[in-house]
Amino acid sequence: MEASKEKIRSLWVPLRGMNLLLPNMAVAEISSYRVPEALPDMPEWLLGKVKWDGEEIAVISLEALCGIRVPSNPVFSRLMIVNSVRRDSKVKNYAIVTAGLPGLIQFGHDTPDEYSDFEEEGLQCMVRIGNEEAIIPDLDHLQGMLEEQLDQAA
Repeated sequence: MEASKEKIRSLWVPLRGMNLLLPNMAVAEISSYRVPEALPDMPEWLLGKVKWDGEEIAVISLEALCGIRVPSNPVFSRLMIVNSVRRDSKVKNYAIVTAGLPGLIQFGHDTPDEYSDFEEEGLQCMVRIGNEEAIIPDLDHLQGMLEEQLDQAA
């Protein structure tokens, strides 16, 4: 019983060429994919903006952030709407493009078979569970990068 209390309901999210693992409570919604309206002079990982819940929110590609070329064909793609981790931020939500629907997983310190540091900005580490690997994002740092880019665009 103790071990189950230490586990966090999380989402195992398929991306193109990798997986993402993050707490379930970080996600507001999974929605159908819509092509983002591009923003001028933005890095490749900031794809643009879409309308969601009456507001325009930024759309990012974690694959592009990691230097992985993302195919232009968004078949099976979804937008995962992520909640802000910064209370006073102008960015209340943003979207990450996924390659499909996430699955639920109970994640705790004893869940992964292996941890390793991940060298890309905005991403904390890589975990391996069985034969599958997933990156764990640093949501605070990722949101800071996004806020900085959106401030430059304003």
